[in-house]
Amino acid sequence: MSGQEGKPGDDDIRSGTSRIEIGRPAAQRWPMIAKRRWQVVAKLSTELLQRAASQTTTALSHCYTSLESFLKAKLQVIRPPVKPTIATQIYEIRPRADKRGVDLISDALPLGPLWYPGPNAVRNAIGYARFHIGSRKAVIRIYDEAGNVIQTHEQSDDSQEL
Repeated sequence: MSGQEGKPGDDDIRSGTSRIEIGRPAAQRWPMIAKRRWQVVAKLSTELLQRAASQTTTALSHCYTSLESFLKAKLQVIRPPVKPTIATQIYEIRPRADKRGVDLISDALPLGPLWYPGPNAVRNAIGYARFHIGSRKAVIRIYDEAGNVIQTHEQSDDSQEL
C-alpha cells in the first residue's frame, strides 16, 4: 500500500486531509449551534424566573394578607376599640322638684346626676362641671323651675375659662 492509491470510494479514515475536510463544516457550525443553544437556555431561564417570581409574589401576598388580618384580630382582642367621645359635653343644672338644691346632669358624668343642696348649690355645681370638663369643649346650661335656660357658660378647646 505504500505507493498505491486506494480504490475510489475507499477513504482512509486515518488520513489527516480527510479528517480536516469532513470536520471543517462541523467546526463552522459549532459556534452557531452553541449560540442558538445559549439563546434557548436564556429564554427558558427568563421565562422560568418570571413564572417563579410571579408565583412567589402571589404566595407572599396571600401570606401578608393572612398575617395582617390575624394581627388586626389579635389587636382587637388585646385593645378593644375606643368608644366615640362626645365632641361637646353638655351639662345641665336644674332645680330639684322638692326645692332642696339642684341636680347636675350630663352624659359625661361617670356616676350619673349629682345632687347639690344648700344656698351655694348652683355655684358648687358649676365648679364641679368646670373641674370635670378639663380642656374639652363644653356647655353648661342653668335652668329655672319652669324649664327655661337662664344662663349659659361655654368653653372651647382653646380657653380654660367659662
